[in-house]
Amino acid sequence: MKISCRKKIAVDSKKDAILIPVYKNIRSLRLITGKKIDDEIQKIIQSDYFNFEEKESKSFYLDVNKKLKKIYIIHIPKEQEDARFYMELGAKTASIFKKDQISSFSVISFEDIYNEKKDFSSTKAFLEGFMFADYSFENFKSKKSPEHTFEAEIITAMPRLKKYIDDNADKWNTVFTNINIMKDLINTPANHLTPADFAAFVKENSHSSMKVEVWNQKEITANNLNLLNAVGKSSSHEPHFIHIKYIGAPESTKNIALVGKGITFDSGGSSLKPAASMTTMKTDMSGAALMFSLTKLAAELNLKININTYIPLAENIIGREALVPGDVITSASGKTVEILNTDAEGRLILADALYMATKTDPEIIIDAATLTGACTVALGPFCAGLFSNRKFLSKQITDISWESAEDVWELPLFDGYEQGINSTVADIQNMSTFGREGGAIHAALFLKQFVDNYPWIHLDIAGPAYLEKNHPIFGKEATGFGLRLLYQFIETHYLEADNAGY
Repeated sequence: MKISCRKKIAVDSKKDAILIPVYKNIRSLRLITGKKIDDEIQKIIQSDYFNFEEKESKSFYLDVNKKLKKIYIIHIPKEQEDARFYMELGAKTASIFKKDQISSFSVISFEDIYNEKKDFSSTKAFLEGFMFADYSFENFKSKKSPEHTFEAEIITAMPRLKKYIDDNADKWNTVFTNINIMKDLINTPANHLTPADFAAFVKENSHSSMKVEVWNQKEITANNLNLLNAVGKSSSHEPHFIHIKYIGAPESTKNIALVGKGITFDSGGSSLKPAASMTTMKTDMSGAALMFSLTKLAAELNLKININTYIPLAENIIGREALVPGDVITSASGKTVEILNTDAEGRLILADALYMATKTDPEIIIDAATLTGACTVALGPFCAGLFSNRKFLSKQITDISWESAEDVWELPLFDGYEQGINSTVADIQNMSTFGREGGAIHAALFLKQFVDNYPWIHLDIAGPAYLEKNHPIFGKEATGFGLRLLYQFIETHYLEADNAGY
């Protein structure tokens, strides 16, 4: 998306449309719209034509400098709302503009409308919502829509807002480029994104400052990642393990670790899923897509931080070497695991990856995974489950969650529930004796056994990573959930030096 700024609407503007946020009895906007447009706006908002709901828009044509110009007015509250309101507004506007074939537009900043001279979050949120909606996945369509790039011209009389947008527009575009990469990976069918395909994509698309090491099945076995191998060995597409190293602060020994679940397709294995439950299982690598895209974003923005990213990749398929219930596997950490259900495979491959993540003595380990249907039952499709072994980390993530409109809700790691994953024949088991009760909690408690008490955050993104119901900002299918959330979290709390704020 091309983003630019100017002080007032150009009389000779070649933009396809002008978008003007208004509310009843709004003050004159003549200084930035010009007299003719302002006079027309004032007439409209005093007429019955303005009788429509907030977030709704209406359009009309106006002769501007002897040219018909399409004007959209959008109804906003008289008092400024929080950021997610404007994100929804941006997403809705993008959908309207796509339908109306509007490619370029001028929009008066919300800060100018509200005379807000300090907090510039509203116009930024509008642009974010717009960019979320400006996405389509047509890689496998025989007939594709014409390619286009939206152009947004922000009209503002505030020099500080203009500087803020000019300074950050490229960064916002970089963020959304990586969100769209993440979405593309999640939307890609499993036969086009095997573990080997994913590893090749990472190697081909990593930034030059990212060092990528890929282990094949032989190397996985040699390094005792036995849980990962056990899950993936029955597939004709062998498991892979990726370690990405980004050193953005070479003078520092501090580092953070990112871990993303990469099950490229999940049939359930020997504990076979019902057919209807398999239809979206190409998305079971959403955590891997998130952590790769997040690392790539950090590298492209040259963030002053050191990151080690670990991505275990496997296909969970029935085969002659498949895991069966009752098997006992020795993990990379040395802990033995009894397999009670082969459809609880995500926690198995994460266990080996989390253990590997402890080896660089990280400040924090963050993992993301489409881990449990139980989390979606508890929180619904739009919200991720948050678990942490440090209360202050939960608060930090939750605070940023509200700002980013990427919703999380903290769930507990009750010590008393750990008895549910104690095994009588091994150290632990991959399913709880509590049955279906507290499924997301028991999965998180299983992972906790492998982080060696390092500060740790686990995000269960089974709900929001891929939506079958429409979200007012993120739409349907792959959402890009988590990238902005974790980027803002890392930028706020873990950078070695100040990078301009998101």
